[in-house]
Amino acid sequence: MKIISAMDSMKGSLTSIEANRIIKEVFQDEQIEVVEIAIADGGEGTVEVFVENGQGVYETVAVHNLKGEAIETVFGWLAESKTAIIEAAAAAGIQFLDFKEATHPKNTSSIGVGETILKALDKQAETIIIGLGGSGTVDGGIGALAALGVRFYDNQGAELTPVGKNLANISSINEDKLDSRVKETTFIVAADVASTLTGPDGAVYMFGLQKGILEEELSAYERAMEQFKSILLENEVDHFGDGAAGGLGAAFRKVLSAEVVSRLELIAKQVQLETLLKDTDLVVTGEGKLDNQTLQGKVPVGISRLSKQRGIPTIAFVGAFTGDSEAFKKVGIHAVIPIVDRITTLEEAMGNAGENLKRAAQRTKELLFLLNSID
Repeated sequence: MKIISAMDSMKGSLTSIEANRIIKEVFQDEQIEVVEIAIADGGEGTVEVFVENGQGVYETVAVHNLKGEAIETVFGWLAESKTAIIEAAAAAGIQFLDFKEATHPKNTSSIGVGETILKALDKQAETIIIGLGGSGTVDGGIGALAALGVRFYDNQGAELTPVGKNLANISSINEDKLDSRVKETTFIVAADVASTLTGPDGAVYMFGLQKGILEEELSAYERAMEQFKSILLENEVDHFGDGAAGGLGAAFRKVLSAEVVSRLELIAKQVQLETLLKDTDLVVTGEGKLDNQTLQGKVPVGISRLSKQRGIPTIAFVGAFTGDSEAFKKVGIHAVIPIVDRITTLEEAMGNAGENLKRAAQRTKELLFLLNSID
């Protein structure tokens, strides 16, 4: 029997690699081969996945976080192909938020993402891959673009600081000082879900609350994003991933001519998923929380759809499940298995995620053997 383990990360608890190792430890024996596929959401773990799968190295760089504080972070470097892999979340991630005034989206910036891109350009990168998951900003990407030389002006011609509150004040964008190396570099952006820049599935309404925008502020912030959109995209229609990472998707697509792809498409190509699925009997996937948002393009559903096309059943181990079971069955996830098996607090559940996953996997393996013996 061949099992593919393609676990997504359980944020704050387990990386994809750690979760896959637990699945392999439990399931693999003389009768079962387990093939691990490291997955990332464009956020945490993206660099690790590419470095581990592509024999790369980590480059440590000094940049600024979303609050403007000096930090050190890393990006992945694949020397043979001159490819850099950057996580937007490393400099502008939700982990920097304390939900006080200083980290309200109106006061934060994605400038550190642009600074990391500059460091990659200094390495003479020919291709730069940027994962957009896990960001904590809603600045339309103006911080990152400013780091690369783009300038933003109000209707009086005054230059604007690239933070969220100035989205509504932007009347013109000047790219004259955009780093010239940008035009000689291929940019690929990995977006998590099919978020548009504005609208109910946009950067503000879909993710604003979890980044610190108050409910009563959403409509005003949305109007500000619409104003920025009219300047950045002019009469263009929204594209897949434009709203990812608070609008970084749109900014990079428009100014850097970035190709926007789903993270599954990116990872599948890197690990040759199509080939690995051959002769597979079962696919194991999962993430921290499986909900209806997962149906919009997150990796577990992307994996299950590919498996379903080949008649391969998929099961998902999750920390929590709040979705529609029937909807998940339609996309190929035959069973959702919550890993928490006792009354506990969220903090304890996250702290014990490894042991919880191990126990859930053991119970599932026993059930599989029982069903096989009945057959």
